[in-house]
Amino acid sequence: MSRRTRTHTAKGAAPTVHIPRQRGHRHGPQVIVVVSEEPTLTARATAATGRWVWKHRRTWAPTGLALLLLPVTGVVHLITPWAALVAAPAAAAPLAVLGWKAKGRPGRTRAEASWLTILAALATAGLTWFSLALWAGPFVPALMGLWSLTTLAAQVIWLISRRSTTAVTAPEGTR
Repeated sequence: MSRRTRTHTAKGAAPTVHIPRQRGHRHGPQVIVVVSEEPTLTARATAATGRWVWKHRRTWAPTGLALLLLPVTGVVHLITPWAALVAAPAAAAPLAVLGWKAKGRPGRTRAEASWLTILAALATAGLTWFSLALWAGPFVPALMGLWSLTTLAAQVIWLISRRSTTAVTAPEGTR
């Protein structure tokens, strides 16, 4: 076989295609060969994971926010650890809002009051973690444990509240 019709490729390189010269009409139709490559198993798994995450992005919003907040807190800690002194007073804000709301509307049901208390406690824990992580760094083992517990609690409360509000507000037969 002559070198003109044989293709040589390096091992692992993309496949090449040899198209012999066309005889006769030089202005004839162009020949285009498209060789599709099969994606690797890693690429297929990554694509499937990405599609699943995008489909369920609202369900996993608290976990995604916590995963985004962890490295951001680490970067801010490295740049300005004194920012913890600015963020520390914010940890008391949820409890202050809870007290203000309780005084404004005393006729709440027991369920509403418990939900507000749980949300205020979760927000206080999150803001306390944020302040401590800015001061000491987010990857201190005790703070990583607090981050994990706060993230887990936020995700569970998010799922419970979405399910309970969906069941109440969804029309009959849509669930």
